[in-house]
Order: sequence, then C-alpha cells, then structure tokens
Amino acid sequence: MFAAVALATAATGCKSFLDINDNPNQPTAVAPDAILAQALTITAQNYTGGTPSAQNNFNSYASWAASYWGKTAVVSGFGEELTYNYSSNFYAALWSGTFDNLNDYNLIQINGAANYPYHAAIARIMKVYNFQLLVDEYGDIPYSQALLGIANVTPKYDKAADVYKDLLVQLDGAISDINKTKASATATFTPRAVSSEDIIFGGDMKKWKQFANSLKLRILLRESQTGDAALNATVKTQLAALQTSSAADGFISADVVAQPTYAQAASQQNPLYNRYAYTPAGSNATERSYQIPTQFILNQYLQNRDPRISQLYTKGQRVLFPDDEVKADTLSQYVGSVPGESNPPNVVLPLIGSRFLGANAEGVTGGFFKGVSSPTALMLLSEHLFSKAEAEALGLFPSGDAKADYLAAIQASFSYFYRSGTASTSTVAGTDQYNQYIAANPNNGLVDWEATTTTVPQYRGTFTERADKSLALDTTRLTAPRTVSKQEKIVYQKYLALNTVASTESWSDYRRTGFPKLAFSSQSSSPRADKLATRLLYPQSEINTNNTNIPAGVTQFTKIFWDSVD
Repeated sequence: MFAAVALATAATGCKSFLDINDNPNQPTAVAPDAILAQALTITAQNYTGGTPSAQNNFNSYASWAASYWGKTAVVSGFGEELTYNYSSNFYAALWSGTFDNLNDYNLIQINGAANYPYHAAIARIMKVYNFQLLVDEYGDIPYSQALLGIANVTPKYDKAADVYKDLLVQLDGAISDINKTKASATATFTPRAVSSEDIIFGGDMKKWKQFANSLKLRILLRESQTGDAALNATVKTQLAALQTSSAADGFISADVVAQPTYAQAASQQNPLYNRYAYTPAGSNATERSYQIPTQFILNQYLQNRDPRISQLYTKGQRVLFPDDEVKADTLSQYVGSVPGESNPPNVVLPLIGSRFLGANAEGVTGGFFKGVSSPTALMLLSEHLFSKAEAEALGLFPSGDAKADYLAAIQASFSYFYRSGTASTSTVAGTDQYNQYIAANPNNGLVDWEATTTTVPQYRGTFTERADKSLALDTTRLTAPRTVSKQEKIVYQKYLALNTVASTESWSDYRRTGFPKLAFSSQSSSPRADKLATRLLYPQSEINTNNTNIPAGVTQFTKIFWDSVD
C-alpha cells in the first residue's frame, strides 16, 4: 500500500541525483537540512516532466487532459489519453511517487520540529502542495492516517473536502511556526537557518510565507463555486479574511521555481527538457517526437493574434494537392494534432507537425524548453495574478484592482515565456510582444478587459476538410458576437499562460469553471456532455492492498467535490 508504505521501487520514478530516503519504514538517520533539497527536487520532477517513458508526473497527464497535447504518427499508443478509457494502472506512479515524496517531507517535519523549525515549516507547506495535487486528481485520499508506515498499512480514506479544510489549517500553522521561530531568537539562541538546501527561495522565510498565502488562494478559489451553498459561503468568508491576513507578508511576486543546479549530466537535467527534448549526450529524447500541440491550442493563439505562438512552437509543413503536379504546393504553417484522428501529423512530409520550440533542435531555446539547466516552475506568477484577478472580479476579494492584476498576469506570462532559462525570475521580458498583443485585440472580449463580446468561437467539435484531405477544426468567426464574462476572460487567458508548464492547474480550472470549452478526442468513450474524463482511478497497488477502504463506485467520470462542470 503505497500511501502508507511508499516503498522505493522502480515504479515510483522518484530516484534522482539527490535522492536519500529509500524506505520510510526505516527512516534514514539524516538531518532535515540534508533531506530538504532532495525532497524539493522530487516535487519538481513529479510536477513537471517525471522520468522518461513513465506515467509519473502531473503535468504530462494534464497536458493531454486539457487539450494542450496530441499524438504524432511516429508512435502508436496513447489509447487511454485518446479514449478516456482509463485503467487502474494509468498514471499509477503519480500516486506512489507523490506519497513517497510526502514521506520525505513528513520526516523533515517530525525530525526538524525541535532543532530545525524553519525546515519543518517548509516541509509543512510542501505537504500541502502535494496533498492538494492528489486530491485534485483522485478526490478522497488517505490523509489523517497516511504517512504512518508500518503503524498503519491500510489507512482510511478522508473526504476530499475535509482534506481541503485541513490544508488551510496546515498553511496557517506553517506561517505561525515561521513567525514563532523568528520571535524565539535570543542572545543565546539562534534558530538554525535554511541555506542552499532550499532550492526554491534560498532560505528566505518571508517568501515561504508568501508562497503559503498564494497556495491558500489556489485552494480557496478552487472550491469557491461548488454545488454546496454552505461551503461556498464559508469559502467566500475565508477569501475575504485571506485578503486581510495576507497584508502583512503578501503573496508571491515572482515565478516560484526549483533549481537544484540542473546540469547536462545523467539524472541531472531539467526534467521536462530531459524527457521531451534531448538527452545529456545530445541525442533525441525517446519521447521527443511522440507528442505535438493540438490544433485546438494553436488556434487559440492564432485567432487572437498572439505573438507567443512563435516563442512556443515551430511551424510545420503541409503539402497541398500532392497528387496534382500543377497544384501541388508545400505550405509552412502551424500544424497540430486533432485528438483521435486516424492520420495525425508526422515528422516528415507530406504532413509535418509543429514542434515545441526548444525541442526542435539542440541548442535552441523556447518558452517551454529553456535548456538543460533551466529551473522547474512550481507556481507561475501569472497563475497567482489571474487567480487574484478572478477573486476580485467575482467579489471574493472585497477590494483590489481586477483589471490591473489581469493585465499584470498576461505580462507575467510573456515574461516567463520570453525569459531565458538562465535569467532571474525577476527579469522582465517580452514587453514589446505583450504590447503588440494588447494593441492587436481591441474589442476582443477574450483579451480586452473592457470588451464584453468576441467573434472568436468556442470549440464546436465540428471539422472542415483541407485540400490535402486532413481535418481542420472549424474556426469560422462568429457573425454575431458572443458574450464573454469576466470569469471566462480571466480563465481563458490563464489557460494560455499555463500551457504545458502548469497544465495541471488549467485542467483543474476547466473542471471548476468550464472555461475554456475544451476539445475532446473523436475516440472518446466518455458519457459526459463534454466527452472528457474528470479524474484518475485509484491505482492497482491500492486495490491490491487497501481495497476495503477505497471509496466505492468511483470511475474516471466521477467528479471531484469542487468540480462544477456537468
């Protein structure tokens, strides 16, 4: 039972150049400051990239689920991604790997409480980060009886909503612990400082408090529009209180990234780059040509004249009228996959798909793939600012400037995608492209804050046939503009900003709000109106060892408690 035992096996995909704890039932006798860097590195790996050829990271799963990625003709497979006919083995390593990582943080929190209080507070925050990821993909999970090792190998499952409630308690406790530790310093006692083992904030405890506040906003906003009126009212009160309580320390003001000194060496490269771009030897990563952008996501940038498209993707090629010597022509254009199609783009003519810039040629960098040594994002500033703008626009934050935060969020996205992999997170980049984007979209309600309508259609699920007989999504402009709410505008732009880097948050936002209306695979087996799945199944390891505690009747179409999309 991985939730209780989390034995280190090859299936966890968690072992890296910093891994220390091999068996939480026989905890390694090592100080918290020696474990922290390893634990944070594993979190970054589990969140984005994982390890090659393994279903063990949240970002890859969500990039398929949220219509960012599709397959190429280079590889068969991806059946579960395209049919939504999930099994208990599909992404099972997310469960084991995350609980394994949680055990590391639990050791730090327990062993550090007396002499390493700052380390323990960091671990407490990171446990919240990881437990929320699990709830958002599985719903009810072992929580109150989890992480006990052999003391309880069959822990009960706690209700997802109850876990969410306690995550907020834990964040408040971590902030209080940091404040109390600082206040305990005397002439004869100095709390042990956090140093380079903190690969996120370098020991800056105020930034950890800001991150905790931003996690509170992420949690509360996610459960702010459920079918439970009492819960919605409670969350509204909590959000108003958060706006007040966060005034002392604030929220994050830059992208939150992990940098364990990634390098061009085995098991030490940036995990996203290592898996989908190039190996340390400079050869193609195994999965480099397996996935490409969907035509759906490409169209979102194209229809809104968004210059980020050229920073994120290369152009593909399409041969028109290949059987007509007179008409035959090769066009260079953005070519994506239409999920479920029988003849997806290839890496050779007559139909070459667009690649992720930075994974198209060694030495090239782009918005997603910034190089072997670039840091891994754990929370983008754009995500936080969009969440803040949404809370303000919906009246959940009683005060604040929703428009200013919305525009700052778009600018933060441009900065992230145009910033080099070696630049500081405080570096502002892409300003000219941002200004170009805003100027190109007057009266487009998906971009212009003041505009309330747009002629850009929502996903229709209908197709047209190109001259080369391939399918094209119907993107015909609307003759009668449709209405765009402030929430749709904000969440739509957030979807563009989190593409491939923080896809798991976009996937959760869709399930929470229904925005944007996502493309679904033509092979879908889903009985839902949107033809999508809603969650992962409990892994086979749980079925084998803790089956009596697993909630009954759960399928991949069972909604998480905060999911409001029918």
